[in-house]
Amino acid sequence: MFATGGEKADMNGKIIGICHADPQDENNTQDSILVEGLISGNSQTHNLSVKINKETVVVKKNGNQRENASSTDLKTGDNVAVMFTGPFVDSYPPQTTAKEIIITPS
Repeated sequence: MFATGGEKADMNGKIIGICHADPQDENNTQDSILVEGLISGNSQTHNLSVKINKETVVVKKNGNQRENASSTDLKTGDNVAVMFTGPFVDSYPPQTTAKEIIITPS
């Protein structure tokens, strides 16, 4: 599945959990979402913890239009297409960082 203008999504799925950063906790400085869905090249459903940092682009897709959004626009139950950046952390669930998150229509 193509997320936008020909760029292939690394994962397509649904947000099943959200963890917001705590400005008072120096060990919890990034928002993250738990996504259940299909990772590109894999036919099984997986859960993946996706970190959102300052470089992560969040947009909302509305037809052929893309609107700027932010991590605060992400809601449990939203369908998303995610492009990854950086390594995967071998944990349960696996963790990685998002380059771009596109909120897609249901």
